[in-house]
Amino acid sequence: MIKRNIEKFGTNVLSKYNKMLLVSGPRQSGKTTFAKVLLKQFSQGSYVNWDIINDQKKIINAPYFFENENRDIKKKFLVIFDEIHKYKNWKNYLKGCFDGYKTEYSFMVTGSGRLDLFKKGGDSLFGRYFAVNLFPFSLGELENAAVEPDIFFNYLKEGFNKRQSFENYKQLFNFSGFPEPFLKNDKIFYNLWSNERKKTLIREDIRNAYPVRDISNIEILSNLLTYKISSPLSVNSLREDLNAAFESIKNWLLMLEQFYYFFSIKPYSKSISRAIKKEPKIYLYDWVEIEDEAKRFENMIAFHLYKAVTLWKSFGYGNFELSYLRDKDGREVDFLVTKDEKPVFMVETKFNDENISKNLMVFQHNTQTPFAMQVVNKKEILKKASSSNLIQYIISADNFLQYLP
Repeated sequence: MIKRNIEKFGTNVLSKYNKMLLVSGPRQSGKTTFAKVLLKQFSQGSYVNWDIINDQKKIINAPYFFENENRDIKKKFLVIFDEIHKYKNWKNYLKGCFDGYKTEYSFMVTGSGRLDLFKKGGDSLFGRYFAVNLFPFSLGELENAAVEPDIFFNYLKEGFNKRQSFENYKQLFNFSGFPEPFLKNDKIFYNLWSNERKKTLIREDIRNAYPVRDISNIEILSNLLTYKISSPLSVNSLREDLNAAFESIKNWLLMLEQFYYFFSIKPYSKSISRAIKKEPKIYLYDWVEIEDEAKRFENMIAFHLYKAVTLWKSFGYGNFELSYLRDKDGREVDFLVTKDEKPVFMVETKFNDENISKNLMVFQHNTQTPFAMQVVNKKEILKKASSSNLIQYIISADNFLQYLP
């Protein structure tokens, strides 16, 4: 079994920090499997899933059912609630569980919506939990090579080794990081799985969460988004494509983002003259939906960077953010990672081009970003240069991505 990179953090939250653990992420990213891995670590516990009718009855008829479980009272007992956010009073219920039983029990909650933002509950759970995302596989997970941010930044400073991870990289590129299609490594299976996942996400998860009448328009919107990757997203353009109200499309986009169909990154504007300040760029969690290979490549890099900054922040390493760079003259660099609002490194994706991007150099000097990476879809590329105390790399994607969580 592939070890998930949030396992140590999850164990610390439950055992060391004595908080409730909230794990959210895309449908079929492995949350239930991960929950059962932690359950084995505790040696005693109980797993309930709101989608299972008998488990619903158990919770409704005996809210604190775990009191009646056979257990060793000298050891903590782990209670796992899966998809509990679909229960109308889930926040008040979990608040009661935690406040009344936190000394004897540990509590973990998983779901495919953003549990820390979800608005279906009542009273706030603030101060009672730490939240973390379980994303699809990244190369660093598959290779077990991911490092903490300080070590990664030291690699940027001192230099990377020419280490290949190309087989897993190509499998990710062709079958996504979702565990089932990745491990099956079969195109027909991926096609069947992908269609079913999207249909379930929209027709069940979103429809159950919101009183949506135009569900077919959300499906059409999701298909349109595959062609909007890598460019600033214009809601007005989508409004014309769908012939729907501006506010409706904004709401549909919010739903699709909340249920992990796509993620968005905003433009960075600090210290850049003539920077654009509004429109985000969007990327899919399942980049294999994108037919254009260059855009799919950019999306895959975006996912790895987004996952890295999100987890680094969740793990307590600092306030990391991912942005893109674009000015009103049309110059652009794909990605910028900041820590505490200060630029750390920027990334430009080039499917085949090994010549350093002029825009990358311009924006690096304008922002005084210490490191600039040009990531390419080729094997065994590793070139390092410097200019005015700033460092530039041209590097193979598999070599670069394996060090990110």
